[in-house]
This record gives sequence, structure tokens and C-alpha cells, in this order.
Amino acid sequence: MLAVVTFTDPRKTSLSLERERALLRKHEELINSLEKEGFDVLDVNGALNKRECLQKGSNFGIESKEEVFEASKLINSKDVSGVILGLWHWTESNLVTLLAKEVNKPLLLYADDDISWAGSTCITSVGASLWESALNYHAVHHTRIKGDVEKVKAWGRAAEAVSKLSRKSLLLWGAPYTLGMEHLMDDLPRLKRFVGDFLILGQYLIVKRADRMLNDERVERFFEWLKEKSKIKFDSSMLTREVLKRQIALYLAAKEIYEEYGDEVAGVSIKCQPELSEVYGTTACLIPAFFPFGMDAFGDKDVIPATCEGDVKGTISSVMLFYLSGKPPLFGDIKYVDDELILVANCGASSLYYARLSENPEENLRATLIQGQCQGKSGGALTYRTPPSQFTVARLIRIDGRYYLLYFLGEGVEISDEIEGKLKWGKQWPHTAVKNPLNKNTFLSVMGANHLSMVPGDFREEIKFIAKLWGVKAVNLGDEIEVREFLNEI
Repeated sequence: MLAVVTFTDPRKTSLSLERERALLRKHEELINSLEKEGFDVLDVNGALNKRECLQKGSNFGIESKEEVFEASKLINSKDVSGVILGLWHWTESNLVTLLAKEVNKPLLLYADDDISWAGSTCITSVGASLWESALNYHAVHHTRIKGDVEKVKAWGRAAEAVSKLSRKSLLLWGAPYTLGMEHLMDDLPRLKRFVGDFLILGQYLIVKRADRMLNDERVERFFEWLKEKSKIKFDSSMLTREVLKRQIALYLAAKEIYEEYGDEVAGVSIKCQPELSEVYGTTACLIPAFFPFGMDAFGDKDVIPATCEGDVKGTISSVMLFYLSGKPPLFGDIKYVDDELILVANCGASSLYYARLSENPEENLRATLIQGQCQGKSGGALTYRTPPSQFTVARLIRIDGRYYLLYFLGEGVEISDEIEGKLKWGKQWPHTAVKNPLNKNTFLSVMGANHLSMVPGDFREEIKFIAKLWGVKAVNLGDEIEVREFLNEI
């Protein structure tokens, strides 16, 4: 939920009904625009009966410290992610400063481009006062926007995403570091700046429950459903019918455990290697395939971002993109880079949404081939080639204890017969290709992980706002100047 609060000039000698009617109109136009975009908006002035005040010949805008306290109590009583301050005309800065102190939430200072009123004066005065007072992080790091409602919406999506993630948990089955990759680890208490909590469970919980399920009717039902909806290429060792049923049981066991936590969990990660892939003997590829997908054998389901190898920062990146877009996030390895393209291919499965990018789940399933893995003792990989589209690619990284949010807008590349013919290792894996925003050596120099997350659409503006709200540096890999400054800094 976003709160919208419009202020006005409290001086009694400056009362202007024409001004107040203009403030009301601007206030309502902004709220209507936000609501049409799908935002839940708290109309603070409306809740404080300020429309009735205007009808009686007094001010519509917030004009006193008493009203600021009332507005603050109202905002703090609701599930508000950020506060948009309507500064369409002059107000006394200390009123806004008081509200910033009382609510301590992300702040956006906004006015339109109407030359009739002193919005520019108000934004600069209030903004300077928030800097000068430095009451809290949000006062110092507020955002100022003038005359760009689309940018306001981007800020709103960022504030909502940050708020949701800060209240949710990540569920990690099996703690990193996987295959000796230190960058998959992190300082989890420190990461609570971004995430509500971490639920770290052993993979044995999945294994034990899956073993009990092997003769369960649900496994058989899922098996028959997969045969009907997708293509399956069985073999005599890596992907037998028994192996696929074991993979199904692993997925269903993980799904059951996830559901026990209700709405608390924002995303999951499965370590898999080597405990499942080698010791247990079957890869858990249906987890990253079906968790971030809107359907399974039992009907429509929630999309839950999922990553592999216990990648904490990768899971945060995926959840962030999901909250911004509402689309299933793709997660995978940077498998190949040259000056032209980047190939992302996860080791066995990524969200099945990317098989066709279709809002009809069955179309994505029909474009998927399940065939034997190239690693682990047994298991099936879910093979597809993502069609070209526009993607926002992102990755949270850490260097010497400092976090950075890397991102770029990736133009999808068709995986041609020529590229396909050159694939050997991991050819069975799902592959997605995007244009490289840099040359290969620069890209490899800036990348702080071998995993990337992405979603369809352009969310660059939102990511910049998220980085500001988190207090980390955002680096747009599509901007050569930002990349050069980043490389010089490290």
C-alpha cells in the first residue's frame, strides 16, 4: 500500500480556495493514476476528512502539526510501504519533517509541472530540510520527482517490493557453500536489512518425506500428467520411469514443506549438489522447474521464486524481480559469454514459463522435453530454448563486505541452429540467450557471481530505486560510464 499526503501553506493570510481546489484535483488525479496501475492507495487527506474542510471554506492540504500527528498515526496503523508527499505548492518544511520523523518510511516528494503553483519551491525547500535534519535513513535518502507519474509508479513498485521482501522469509534446503563457491554464502544477520528471515532446513527432510511418497497416488498422478502435457525421453539409466517418479516425489515433498509455512516464504533454494545428485542419487530438478511456475498436476498454483545450490543472493535477486514484475523469475548459470551474447542455462531446470513465455502454462509444458541429465547419478533435465524477448537481468553481489546491485536490459537472442550445433556439455539444460551489453572481457570482469536472475520487461528504473532504498550501489551494465566507475572503485 502507498500513502498519498498533500500539504498546503498554513499561513492564515494566504488562504486561497482556488489553490486548495487545485491541490484537491492534483491529489485525486495522482491517486486515480496509481489505482489504475493496480496500487492499493491510502488517501490520507480523504481519511482525515479534508474534502469536507474544503467544502466549509478551509484548507484541503495538511496545514498543522496536529494534523501531521493524525496523518502519521493513520499511516502507521496501515500496511504502508512508502509515502508520496504531494508538494504541489508551498508548505512549511517542518510539517513534512515531522511526518518523516513519525512514520520513518520511504518518502517520495512529488509535484507536477504546473507553472501556476510553487511546486518546485516546495520540493527543494522540503528536500533540503530533510537532508539538514537527517532524522532517519528515509529522510536523508528520499526521492524527488516532478511531473513524471510513470516514474512515481516505478518508485511505488520498488517500495512495495522492498517492503514485501523485508517481511518475508527465504527457505533454504541445505546450507551453502555448494561445490566450494564462497560467493553463495553471506552474512545472514546482515542480510536482514533486506530480508525478513531465513529458514534453513536440512535436505534430509525432503528425502525422508519423498521416500514415503514413492507409492503415493499423487506421484502416479503427477507422472501421468507430465507424460500427457510434455515430452519425455526415457533411457535405461539416467532417466527411467522410477527415476522420474523419485524426482516428482522430491518436488511434492518440498512443496508440502513449503506449504507448512503458509504465506511466510517469499522464495526457496535447494542445495542439491552433492547430497541429492550424488549421495541420494537423483537430482531435484523439478523444484526449480515447477516452484516458479503457475501450474502443476494439481492445477493452478502460486509462483514461488526458486534457485539452486543454496544461492542466497541469487534468491534475493529472483524474489526482487518477481515482486517488481509479477512474472516467474528465471535463474541460471552464466554458461557462455562472447562479445555478442550471454547464454544462461541452469544445470537441469529453470522456470518452465520460459519455454514459451506464454501465459497459458500448457503451452510452456508442450515446448518442454524431459530427458536424461549429464551429471549426477540419475535424473531428468527439462529442456527448452527461450524465445527472444526483452528481459531485465539482475544480480545482488558483495565485494569486501559491500553490496552492489548489478542489472541491465537484455535483448533476447534466438538460439539458432548454429549455436545449437556447438552445444555439448549441458545441452539438455534449458537455455536462454541475451545480447551482451559489454564486451566479453569487461562483462567477466564486473560479474560477481556465476548465476543470473531475469524476468520479461523493463524494470531498470525500479531497480535503481530499490538500490537507493536498500542503501546499496546500483550498476547498470548497459552504461559504460557506470561500469568503468565500478571497476575503478573495486
